[in-house]
Amino acid sequence: MHEASGTDDTLDAPGRRLLRFLVAYLPKIKLGAPETYVGYKEVHDALKLPMLANTYGRSLEVQGLVSLADWTVKTGKPGITGIVIDKIMNMPGPKYFKLFNRKREDFPWWRSEIEKSLEFSWQPYLNSDAPPSDDAGGESWTKEELAASVQAYLEMQQLDRDHKPYTKRKYYEDLAERFGRSAKAFEYRMQNISYVLSVMGRDWLTGLKPAKNVGANVAAQIEEFIAKFEGKAITPVAAFEISVRDNISKSDLPEPAGNQTPKASTASVTQYERDARVKAWILKKAKGICECCKQEAPFTGPDGRPFLEVHHVRKLAEKGADSTENAVAVCPNCHRELHYGQNSKSLVESLYERIPRLKRQ
Repeated sequence: MHEASGTDDTLDAPGRRLLRFLVAYLPKIKLGAPETYVGYKEVHDALKLPMLANTYGRSLEVQGLVSLADWTVKTGKPGITGIVIDKIMNMPGPKYFKLFNRKREDFPWWRSEIEKSLEFSWQPYLNSDAPPSDDAGGESWTKEELAASVQAYLEMQQLDRDHKPYTKRKYYEDLAERFGRSAKAFEYRMQNISYVLSVMGRDWLTGLKPAKNVGANVAAQIEEFIAKFEGKAITPVAAFEISVRDNISKSDLPEPAGNQTPKASTASVTQYERDARVKAWILKKAKGICECCKQEAPFTGPDGRPFLEVHHVRKLAEKGADSTENAVAVCPNCHRELHYGQNSKSLVESLYERIPRLKRQ
């Protein structure tokens, strides 16, 4: 196998996305059999690219094909873009040969580039199996990739709640084929989505344990897509809380000056209409004892009653019912842990096991 050489610093995001797709496609290639190569439209459709020109070939050129081809020339890599062909002519466009200073009829050279592409070690240039980095500004992952990942995650979560069969691996593989990353990369990204949901105080999908290796900028984008696909207005919290996490992790954190005149902002949020009788019944039933930790309420409220809060076991934001079968009276500590705790899922399970009136929804 040929060794990787040169640098990939100049390859832009569209070019890298196309490279991942082409490397994943290489096993389908039969050397010297152009009918097994991939057409412009096929690549365009697989990556779900917008139509930016009057032909698929020209549209693909401005969405990674030219930048990837330039990169292979500048860094001395095999001409892998030669497997992208005009299916009518059964060969690459004239720009491919011109870029390498070859005549268009130089088929032996074209064949040799494909052979070298098949033997070359592309993995160091894909970044596809490592967990996603902080992705400052979302540069490594496009918004389209993040949106598709969030949409797939929420779809799996709904199927899980509805007790309908699904396979996580199938979702990862579909995304991998669409964007040219590995299935493992999308599994890691799903775990980042779990982490953002946990920061939001939301439930996350069992089997996708939250992974916190996600930066504030990407987390904010994930949060935005969650709100968009759920059709809800939210108060953003992810970027702020992850920035807090990152600052706490610093070995040297000097006392900040702060802000004596914090700016105010106005935002709309989705609120749920609740039944006061449900809250009253739950609190009356608890008799001042937290149904989670079984301790007395920590203090007395302004109404002179033991202060407990009502928590919906399946959260209202996750289509839970406002009913006595889905609500518990808990102390403020347990309430926060049920939303944000690392062991929130096990706490929920213990509630279902100990409180007969609760019903899974």
